[in-house]
Amino acid sequence: MSQIKTAAILIIGDEVLNGKIQDTNSRFFAKFLFEKGIQLQKILVIGDESQDIIESVRELSSKYDFIVTTGGIGSTHDDITYESIAKAFDLNLELHQETVDKMIKLRKSTSKQLEGDALKAQLRMATLPKGSNVENIYLNEELWVPIVGINKKLYIFPGVPQLFEKMVKGLVEQHLNSRIPEENKFIRFYVSTKLSESEIAPHLTQLQKKAQDDGFEDVKIGSYPHLGLQVNTISILARSKNKDYLRSIVDYSIKNLQGVEIDSKLEDEYSNNVDPLK
Repeated sequence: MSQIKTAAILIIGDEVLNGKIQDTNSRFFAKFLFEKGIQLQKILVIGDESQDIIESVRELSSKYDFIVTTGGIGSTHDDITYESIAKAFDLNLELHQETVDKMIKLRKSTSKQLEGDALKAQLRMATLPKGSNVENIYLNEELWVPIVGINKKLYIFPGVPQLFEKMVKGLVEQHLNSRIPEENKFIRFYVSTKLSESEIAPHLTQLQKKAQDDGFEDVKIGSYPHLGLQVNTISILARSKNKDYLRSIVDYSIKNLQGVEIDSKLEDEYSNNVDPLK
């Protein structure tokens, strides 16, 4: 089984592009993958257009180890993710009886039984791609919605954030952990400074170049301004195996850039524009 080192997420929905809803799935996915040591390399947002979905999943599947899609698997006419992805990989689209059975069983006690066109619309959510390279993963008995996986690489998720987050965690922790190299885990340090970005920029450029010259190609150094707090945060990131080298950059930043090391919790407060001193 191939290792998972890189990833991409495809957000599908006109409602994201027209501002009706705010995408939070990509941020959760990025943070979750970071903790697992997987590098999220692309976030792509597209509308409910079949050809866009087809072209996007084909391109992403050719470049990345782990791809997830969110949105477009509901019961309305514009929910076309399943059928579009089936076309992208030359798969049939069929009513999946196990999903139907789980849907009926779990909905029996919480919603009325549907008939006619309403039932037909409901069953759209159980009409899935079918093929030898397709797997339908049910995480537990409380969820009738499967994670549809194709080629053990691309996985189709609902767009509802609460469901997406729960199902992504379940998929990775129950089914994919063995494919994630332990040595790939990331580690990051933060240094806060009251110097301006223009003042610290030459130092960061020099530090980044030195890291490349020293053979530490995975080291990433960046700065993030927090204008409301009048501070800048220096982010120092690499694989955990290079922790000692990162510490040397932290020490340099503290000594030469009037820096103070902070933890991720405080940096999150800065990013949310919350002044912890108030």
